[in-house]
Amino acid sequence: MTEGPYEVARRWADELPGDFARRLASAMRAGPDAIRTLQGDAVLPSSAAATRLALELAADGHGAYTAGVLVGRLDALEEQPSVTPVWTGPESSAPQGRLTLAVLGDLIAEARSEIVLVSYATLPTEHIRTALSEAASRGVDVILLLERSADNPRFDGHGEPFPGLAARRLCWPAGDRPAGASMHAKVLVVDRKTALVGSANLTGYGLERNLEAGMLIRGGPVPALLAEHLFTARGIEAA
Repeated sequence: MTEGPYEVARRWADELPGDFARRLASAMRAGPDAIRTLQGDAVLPSSAAATRLALELAADGHGAYTAGVLVGRLDALEEQPSVTPVWTGPESSAPQGRLTLAVLGDLIAEARSEIVLVSYATLPTEHIRTALSEAASRGVDVILLLERSADNPRFDGHGEPFPGLAARRLCWPAGDRPAGASMHAKVLVVDRKTALVGSANLTGYGLERNLEAGMLIRGGPVPALLAEHLFTARGIEAA
């Protein structure tokens, strides 16, 4: 291991989903058996790698110290949100940025309590359909606000994009809109702690082909504020 416990904890706080990182810290304080139990819940490759390294650190007597540094860094990140550019389209030489499809998949996989998904054109890939179904099956409250042809005559929809998905569905009815208005937002909020906001629709073109831009916001008050706005916006109701 080339990194020391301090460097490892700081990297975990920056790279791992926040909820999993806190569970990892608790497991490291409890001991190797708790870390092994947590391994069964490691969905992402980065989370699985972290549990393996955590076992090494615990064996070397660094478990409690690493957990303390990790929690301290997570607390600091929650107070100071991180913002990362997200792109679809051609590669560039920019030093930072992630692909829209990868970010979307990671966020759905890390959700533990709530997913709020808002999209205009919605024609999801099988990968996204499966990820949302798996989230719902583990108890995540999936909430969808999607544009509908019934509310926007100019919208060329594709029917029900998530047939059979256990989700709460919201809508913006035509009678509650200004004339000619569209439900055009593209937002994903996970556990009211992380948000993806951008130009990409939830389609193959939007996630993999077009030139699209967005921002991934982790921590701070903005993710919760976005969700709250959608739940309280005048005219938004259950579909």
